Formats: sequence, structure tokens, C-alpha cells
Amino acid sequence: MATPTPEPTPSETPSAGDAERGGGGGKDDGPEPTPEPSPGHSPDPDYEPEPDRKGHDGRPSDERRAWERRKLRPAPPNAGTGFHIKPSHVYYVSALVRDEQFALHKALNRLVDDADCRQAAGKGSGPDDFAEVYAKVAAKFLGVWSRAIQSVGGASFGLNETANNYRSAEWFSHGQYGPPPRREAPIGVGKADYGSLADIKWTGTGDGTDIPLIAAMGNFPDWLSEVIEPAIKEGLRLGKTHDITPGADTGDLRTIGNAWHAAGQAAETAAGRLTGHIGYLTDESNDEWQAAMNRFCQQIWGTTAWGAPRTRGGRQVLRNKQQPDDREWRTNEKIKPEDRRPVIEILDKTAKAVKKEFDAVARVADETRETTSRLGAEAGKATWRDLTTDLDWGELTRLTATLAFGEIVMTFRSHMDKESVDRAVDAYQKAFHTGADALRKLLPELEEAYHKAPTYKAEAARAQAYGARSLDEFKNRHRWTKKGDTEDGRYVIDLAGTEGINNSHTVNKHVGLTDEQLAMRLRDELKKTPTEYPEDRPPPKNGQEPTKWKYGQPKIGNASTFPDMDTAQKATQYNIDNNGEAIEEWLRSGPEPGKAEPFTSDSTPYGATGRNIDKEHLQKSDFPADKAETVHGVRTELVYDPDLDPPFTVLSSMPVK
Repeated sequence: MATPTPEPTPSETPSAGDAERGGGGGKDDGPEPTPEPSPGHSPDPDYEPEPDRKGHDGRPSDERRAWERRKLRPAPPNAGTGFHIKPSHVYYVSALVRDEQFALHKALNRLVDDADCRQAAGKGSGPDDFAEVYAKVAAKFLGVWSRAIQSVGGASFGLNETANNYRSAEWFSHGQYGPPPRREAPIGVGKADYGSLADIKWTGTGDGTDIPLIAAMGNFPDWLSEVIEPAIKEGLRLGKTHDITPGADTGDLRTIGNAWHAAGQAAETAAGRLTGHIGYLTDESNDEWQAAMNRFCQQIWGTTAWGAPRTRGGRQVLRNKQQPDDREWRTNEKIKPEDRRPVIEILDKTAKAVKKEFDAVARVADETRETTSRLGAEAGKATWRDLTTDLDWGELTRLTATLAFGEIVMTFRSHMDKESVDRAVDAYQKAFHTGADALRKLLPELEEAYHKAPTYKAEAARAQAYGARSLDEFKNRHRWTKKGDTEDGRYVIDLAGTEGINNSHTVNKHVGLTDEQLAMRLRDELKKTPTEYPEDRPPPKNGQEPTKWKYGQPKIGNASTFPDMDTAQKATQYNIDNNGEAIEEWLRSGPEPGKAEPFTSDSTPYGATGRNIDKEHLQKSDFPADKAETVHGVRTELVYDPDLDPPFTVLSSMPVK
């Protein structure tokens, strides 16, 4: 947000953090700080010492974050008469949102720790398949979750920034001198490396016959076990049994499933609390305010204005063919945030599916082990009877010296039900393959969520816009315009403070997007969708494709983004200033209200303005992220509104070639 000199407005109460650092220029800068070293304990019975800002990992401790919350907590915005948002409320919510980032951070670390059960799948083609797919799901899941953590961190930073900008503008409007008071942004998670989840594929050694061996050996006296055990062990390598030994560690499999289930619940809980925190800043009696809150909370979890429904398999939903279980990615301001948060929904769905499949294979592994143990015990009993029938005690004691290894093996195997063992092994392998197939189906949506999760900078910008509009109680005005500016041809614009007025959408659609998200916008915001999937189409006639837009025809000519809010604000203000005379002429011409008028600058003094993908690239690829290019120009579309001063809003501003 720019900080132009505003009209005088009522002074806001400084936040606790600012009071401690001093306001700089006011008469009442708060209490003098306690000198260090302290002369002793504070006489105030409610005094609590300030915890260190950072712990050993460079992040604030739980104790520190709780202390900050207590210090920042203001009276509710609906205390007294009406509903009035102050910067102190926005600072407070910024800290609360930061805490949800930490909740997600800690939950992901807990998953990595609790699911640290290596080689749990055991040996076999089915377990190998299951382990390999699980590794892919786990890696993508961690990637999506990590990006969600950054999205929430951006929202926290943006709220703090917009409160600072508001107080700064107000500071200068009162004619105060010196640097305006600012509160440092809450220290968040920052960049974190969560590593990877433990590999459950069997890579070790050992024959894994322990449990059926124990069952079989239970029929022989201890003094005979040392001789009999090697032969029984060899006898257990019967048919397909060897293919799955060592078997799965079912205790570890269930531990992993439970860890995932807990992670999914943690994600849902954090998302729910975050919605409540943003709701604290929202006047529910104001429809525009509530709609903006719904949009903001949905967008944190991956929705966009151009989002399109996709199947659970990640495929594009064709026109008029949407099904009830298709995933909806479009922001809808009429829907409560908890009813549309696709990134969280996919994380929770994945966690539940992983638990379900791990429990299922663990159950089959237990059943298989029970079967082989029972059959081993039965064969052991029969072997003991065969080897000892008609022997007196003296002959029995000589058994250890006279029995041939091969004879014992053959006797044991003759009593082992090979067909039942093989059926159990086949069911075991099939269960793991089935589980792998179920996990494999999770990957397309995880991939979509990975690319859809908003960046830190995108959410910081959206939070600035929501915070700025909330501080101005969603009034339709240019709050910081000085009297006489418009008459003198000075048009001071504030993208954050006017986002949403007359459908203005620079922040929503053109800040902080990745190359992949630009490609997704072209792919999803279509004028014409394909009538069928490309791979399902009949061969083209006469060697010609029926349409050059085989992946659908975009509504827009290009998709572009500023890297961050600061660049968007500076580039747009420059473009307005650079086209000042043209804008004056346009205003004198009596423009039609609501009709957009474009103004362009080929370059700005700030270098590159952002990234851009032209729509033509969608003719050859349904995901042309690799065609994004750096651009240096800016295009700003203005919409005339005679009720505003200046009499227009920035409908959209974007980087262009």
C-alpha cells in the first residue's frame, strides 16, 4: 500500500508492541522501559517477563507466541456501539494467523517423526509396489503441506503490513514528524526443510520366518530344538512363502496410518481456527465485507477467480458434464469458507486414504501370518509324531545324532498344506497391489493442489487488501486522496485499499502467481472448453485438427503477474502518472460508467514488472508453464465512477510485454 498524505482521521491506539518501542513524536509514548539490569522484581503483581523473541531454531517459542497474543489482544471490534476495526485488531489477528502457521508446521514435523517406521512393508512384489507408490504420495503430500504453511505465513505478514501502512498514513495526516510507528511482523516459520517420510520398502536382510517358525517349534522339546530348528526353517520355505519373507511389520503399518490420520485432523483444525480469526475482523452485517472474507479464506486454500472444476482423477471437467464429486476450485463468495477449501480437503482426504490402506494391508498381513503360523504348527505336530512313533526313551535320546536334515525337511513339508499357504500368499500380494492402486489415485489431485496452493507473496498481497478494506469498513472511496489532487491532475491510487470496488481485481488475479499458476489460468479460464479429451478424439479428417484450440480457447489474451504487492503498486502508480494527460482527456470526454479504458507504459523505472504467458501457447500444450517470460511493461485498465475522487477505480493492472 502506498503511503500518500491522507485526510486527517481519528488517531488509533498504538499496539502493545509499538508502545514498548515508543511512538516517536507523540507526547504519550507509553511507560519508560525497565532499565537493564533490572533493579529487582516488578512490584506489579500482573507483571510477566518478556520471553526471548527467538528460540534456538530462530523461531519464537510457544511461550513467546502466547505472550505476544496476550499483549496484542484489544477490545473486540464490536465492543461498545457499532463495529469498528482498528490497526490493533489487525495486528492481533496477524499474530493469531501466524500461530496457525506454527500449528501446521508442528503437525507436519509430528507426522515425519511418528511415521518413521522403515522397511515396514516387508518383502514381496505387492509390498514393493505399495511402498513405491506410498513414497510418491508422501513426497507430494509434504510438498502441498509445505506450500500451505507458506500461504498462511503470507497472510499473517500481509495483515501486519497493512496495519503498519494505515498507521503510517495516519501519522503523516496529523502532521507528526519522524518515523511513523511500526510493528515488526510476527516471526513465522520461515523456510523449513521437512525432509522426507521414512521409506517403508524392504531393503534389509533376514528371512522373516520367525513367527511361523515359533509356532512350528512349539511342538518340540527344548533339548531337541537346536537340531530341529534349521530343518523346520528350511521346511517353511515352501511354495510362495519365501516370496513374502520377511513379512510386513503390522504394528508399524498401523502406527504410520494413525500418524497420517492425526495429520489430516490437524490440518482441518488449523484451517477452521484460521477462518475464525479472519471472522474476528469481519462485520457479518455488511454483505460486501462478509463476501470478501469468504473469498479471502477460500483463496488461502487454493481457490481462484478463474478456478474450474476437475475430476478427482485430476482431469478437466467438460462442459455440462460436471459430477457432484468433482473438485471445485473456483472462489465463490456466497459459500462459507469451511465449505470450500480444496487444498485442506485434499490433504485430509489423502491422510484418511493412507490410514485406510495401511490398516487394510496390516489386517491382511496379520491374517496371512495367522494362516502360515497355524499351518506351521499343524505340520510341526505331525512331524513330531512321525519322527517319534514307536521309539522308546533310549531311542528318542539318540534322535539328535541319527536324524538326517533332509529327512526332517521332507517330513515337515509333507505335512504342510502348500495350497493353503500359496492362496494366503496370493491374497497377501493382491492386498498390497490393491492398496498401491488406491494410493496411486491420490496423486493427480495432490499434483493439482501442489500447483494451486498460493505463494507467500500472493497471500501477503491479498491479506493487505482485505486488511485495508476492513480498516476502512469496506467504504467505496479513495481514502487517501487529498483535496485538490484530482483538479491538479494528481491521481494517487491504492491498490490494496480499493480492491473489490467496481470489481477491481489486480491483487486477486495479478500478484504473486507462479508460472504454473499462469498456465493454469489459461487452461481453466476458457471461452470454449473442448468437447472431449484430446486422447479420446477420433482421428482428424484430411490430416487437419478440427480446431486449433484442442485444449479449449482461453477468455483472456494472456495471463500475467507482478512478483509482489510492492511492484504492483509502484508500477501501476507510475503508469497512472505517465499517462496523466491521457487520463485527464479521458475523464473530460464523459466516459461511460463501468466501461474499462486501458492505459499502457512499455517500461517503468523499476526494471522487470513481472511474468507473462500468451494464450497462443495453449494451442500446443494444456500446461504451457515453460512458455512464461519476463516482461517490462504495464497495462492498467480504469473504470469511470463519478461517485469517487478521483472518479475512477483501477479495474485491473498487469505486466505486459
